[in-house]
Amino acid sequence: MTGSAAAGTSDPQEAACPVDYSRHFGHEGQARQLASLRVLLSAFTGVPGIIGLHGGLPPADAFPFTEMSFTLRDGTKMEIKDPAQVAAAQQYSVTLRGYPALHDWVKKHTWALHSPPGDHDVLVTGGSNATIEMLMSLLMNPGDTIMCEEFTYPHMIESFVIPKGFKVLGITTDDQGIIPEALSKALEARTAQGGTSSRLLYTVPVGQNPTGVVTPLNRRRQIYSICRKHDVIILEDDPYFYLQFSVGDVAPRGLQDLGASYLSLDVDGRVIRLDSFSKVLSPGLRLGWATAAPALLEKLIFHLHGSTLGPCALSQVVVASLLHHWGPQGFEQHVKDMQQGYARRAHILHTAAEQHLQGLAEWQEPRAGMFAWLRLCGGIQDADQILDKLKEEKVVVVPGRIAHCEGPRPSSACPYIRVSFASATDADLEKGIKRLATVIRSFQQESAVKASANGKAVGSSGPAARHGGYSNGNTENGSHVQQQNTERSVQQILHDNEKMGLAAAVRTAANSQPEGC
Repeated sequence: MTGSAAAGTSDPQEAACPVDYSRHFGHEGQARQLASLRVLLSAFTGVPGIIGLHGGLPPADAFPFTEMSFTLRDGTKMEIKDPAQVAAAQQYSVTLRGYPALHDWVKKHTWALHSPPGDHDVLVTGGSNATIEMLMSLLMNPGDTIMCEEFTYPHMIESFVIPKGFKVLGITTDDQGIIPEALSKALEARTAQGGTSSRLLYTVPVGQNPTGVVTPLNRRRQIYSICRKHDVIILEDDPYFYLQFSVGDVAPRGLQDLGASYLSLDVDGRVIRLDSFSKVLSPGLRLGWATAAPALLEKLIFHLHGSTLGPCALSQVVVASLLHHWGPQGFEQHVKDMQQGYARRAHILHTAAEQHLQGLAEWQEPRAGMFAWLRLCGGIQDADQILDKLKEEKVVVVPGRIAHCEGPRPSSACPYIRVSFASATDADLEKGIKRLATVIRSFQQESAVKASANGKAVGSSGPAARHGGYSNGNTENGSHVQQQNTERSVQQILHDNEKMGLAAAVRTAANSQPEGC
């Protein structure tokens, strides 16, 4: 057990109150059962001497690959030659909780890092995105409300919440994540108004997307306690957990001192923790794992195997072989290498911002994940105001409104931007921040000229004044700044694309690209 996991464990004197998931499942969750063929197939899998006349499984001699070889970054070779492994990599995923070698690894690894105090089990998944959608389908009905940080993972809102007809309740945050008092007030207000309590709290507690915030242990304890009081399920989506680094010239943490998770506090079985191989290994693998109470995990198994027939067998065998090839020390060294790389890029971005953005933006130096969250100054009320200038300067960032929990067109202006330091080269990070500074200064100069002509002060008030810290305050009032009256501006293209079908959006985007892009 790591020290961080031990520190996070709930008070042993605190009596557990196991969650009754029969009260939390939505209509689909209540109805989900494992398909009969899958039940039969799984029941007989691995039985010695069995003659299989039941499943439509292709024979091993029909598969094209007889062995696999991979060259790792350090030049070493990893070979998969065992016929059973090679065949398993090309077969349907027939075991319900994942390829046994990989399932064993993630369970031991999770228990070593988090030491969950309640009754939990693990399931190998096809990545967090698909798992989030499945969990929402199991736990919510159209019209139900999900809670999340006020600025959140945009794909979750646009691809799951809005199309499925869910409502969203954004909880105010600061530089330590969700504010417990805001969460408590929101839940109590809904109860007082006679509304149905929210079923689910979705949160990214480490390197939060888009703000980069890391929620400290004392906050997590308060939030967990509030969720216990109101019987709320916590969906802990933690893809950046391994990408934590210290500010300054400090040795990488590896697997030590990564902080206590919500799972490590979970005496009730109300936390559903999602881990991912996407950030720590590679996103193309489409693999992760979920840790949750058995009652919830059972329904997730039904959904996973009913909709995708399980995660990719090839990816599972390759990852299990890689982890075995590395061993515990090799995996931790890989984590350290990743942490060093992200720490270096984050420091380069922060240093460039200190040099070029003083007085033009406000930010905190990143400590985890891939993103820095900047509040634009200089009279910029909404990041949309500079989109066309960003295009002219050939630098792109994410306007904060895209990550708002209301969707990409929230009801108030948003002066925030998300800047990624994940994949740009060291030189491009500095160059990109310098170009961003040029854009902001240009906007300031043009605004000053217009204000002078109109006899007004620059940037003294407006919708952006409601934005404080990491929250945009009251999302019920306010309006977006008017769109610039330019022919096919970036802002207009984005706005129109939100209203059109995919084909039309792709054509519009293609037609708007400058030559060579």
